[in-house]
Order: sequence, then C-alpha cells, then structure tokens
Amino acid sequence: MSNKVLKPKKASLYQFTQKYSNNIDNCIEFFKSMKWPEGFSCDRCGCHKYYLVKRVGKTKTSYVLECSSCHKQHSLLSGTIFSELQD
Repeated sequence: MSNKVLKPKKASLYQFTQKYSNNIDNCIEFFKSMKWPEGFSCDRCGCHKYYLVKRVGKTKTSYVLECSSCHKQHSLLSGTIFSELQD
C-alpha cells in the first residue's frame, strides 16, 4: 500500500484563459477566492460586506471591492502577480 498523496491536476494556461478571459464574473470570483479564501474581510475595520465597484477609465476598466462600513477600496489584483498591470 502506498501513502502517496495525490495533488490536484493544475489547469494549463490555455484552460485558464478559456475559463476566465471572456467571463468577468468568473474572473472576479477567482481573484476573490484567491485573495480572501474564507470570504471578504476588510483589513481596516473587519467588515465582511462589500460593494463591487466598476471603475471605467479612458483605456481600461477595473473592479474593486469597497467595504460597506468604512468604504475602503480593495483591489482584486494587489498582492498578486498581476498587481503591476493595474496602472
């Protein structure tokens, strides 16, 4: 008998882009689950409720989660490998 632990299969980059590139809701949920695996929690006040805010600029659109209590805005990309792409 083997006590080998099986790791879940990782998706390829192609599979990842197919799943998330054309569906903004899936993409937002993916980054929320990566950043807050136990659910959103404001790092300023600890509140768990938020609004999803869509910011439309001249060249791009971005999304932030805004705490419903203290109104601090939390970027979905900050602290990820994509954080440099925000500006």
